[in-house]
Amino acid sequence: MSRKDFAEDWVPYRDALLTRYPKLTEKDLQDADGSSAELARLIGAHQGITAGEAQQELHEFLSGPMPADAYADPTHDNAAVMDSGDYVPAGEDPLADDRRFGDDNEVENPVGRDR
Repeated sequence: MSRKDFAEDWVPYRDALLTRYPKLTEKDLQDADGSSAELARLIGAHQGITAGEAQQELHEFLSGPMPADAYADPTHDNAAVMDSGDYVPAGEDPLADDRRFGDDNEVENPVGRDR
């Protein structure tokens, strides 16, 4: 994740920030509105540390991996699709049939019926 991502759209990071900094409030996040300097000032005030220390902590947090909630946000769907190729083993065709899963020859149940 990057500070640029955060500045452009901080809303998907809300839950991760509130978990990481439990003394923050929703209003604090709205007041900061993507400004890492303002958010660091608020974190420092709530945590009892200097704004510089809070800024360092916040930059470490933002330079780490993107929180799962933020990554799963619909605004990141295109990036997730582009990254999905990283999870396909070498030599495997993602468009190949799925017979190895064993259900190709079974008839599907009509919608709303158990059998």
